[in-house]
Amino acid sequence: MRGVVRDARVFLILIVAILLSCATVTGPPVSKEEQREARIEILERKLKSYFACQDRVGDILTRILEHIRYPPGKTYPYVGIKAIDLSRLDEDEREALHRLKGVVLPKKGYLILYVPPFYRKRGVRAFDVLDFKQKNITPELGKSFVLDFLDGRTLKLKPEKIHTAPVRFHIVDSMTVNAWVTLGSNLYVTTAMCRTLPDDDELAIVIGHELAHLKRNHLKKRIPLYYAYNILGMVAGSLGGRPAYEAYKTAATFAFMKFSRDQEREADFFGMMFAHEAGFKVEKAEDAWLRLATVLPGSARKSYLSDHPLTSERLARMKKIVAMLKEGKSFQEIMKESTK
Repeated sequence: MRGVVRDARVFLILIVAILLSCATVTGPPVSKEEQREARIEILERKLKSYFACQDRVGDILTRILEHIRYPPGKTYPYVGIKAIDLSRLDEDEREALHRLKGVVLPKKGYLILYVPPFYRKRGVRAFDVLDFKQKNITPELGKSFVLDFLDGRTLKLKPEKIHTAPVRFHIVDSMTVNAWVTLGSNLYVTTAMCRTLPDDDELAIVIGHELAHLKRNHLKKRIPLYYAYNILGMVAGSLGGRPAYEAYKTAATFAFMKFSRDQEREADFFGMMFAHEAGFKVEKAEDAWLRLATVLPGSARKSYLSDHPLTSERLARMKKIVAMLKEGKSFQEIMKESTK
């Protein structure tokens, strides 16, 4: 037994010696402080991209929401200010923010990250710090709320009145080009989407599209379909066994994807309408979809199992809509012609 242990030790020593003899050139060593400095530089660059995307998405979203009248006859209070709890930031994030914006951040408080245009005019500025005792804002139409700043300032403001339900937006730091919405009126846009669409008119087409999913209740309409899909699948399986279940699953999937593609077509149409009514140049939809077609995998390949229409089909339809608008037709007129 001792001989086996001795042989194992010799073998390990030989392995270590071989590995040490295979020296690689890695360049000069770096200290922890140098690594921290590099991390802060990366954070500063990423934050700059993040805030630029946030300002663009926030301003476009606010502008579109101010022009939507859906559902008709209703009004809602809207604030739209975004802030973060400073106690959640680490030292590197604080330093990166300091270098980027020249602000010295306290340990406690709420750092304002985004301010809608209508509140900028009333004295609320991005990167101001709210007192850590600031109360949550529960907006009510016609009723004022108070912002208490750490520098002692106090602002008494009223919520803006809009004619559609407010939507919260979130920027996702990601290399994936994407935008989506969730139940609860949340809009998500990745920083990669902002980089891919550098023109606000182009980005407005995408944001309008996602808002259309919310305003046309596409997400809510899918929920009962999911339940029905699962329940009917269990019934088919119990009555006809595995073959019946597989046949049902295939047919139902085709039907569900068709339903999803039709929702995407509707979101394209109403998204363009929302952007147009807010004053954006919807003729830029062509540029937007051409850019997206170059970065989204599979967007040019036909598949009956895809939940989105072909980009070529969507682009052709958008061109037709723009041509009809140039002829002087309204979206309402285009809608009537489309439903004949």
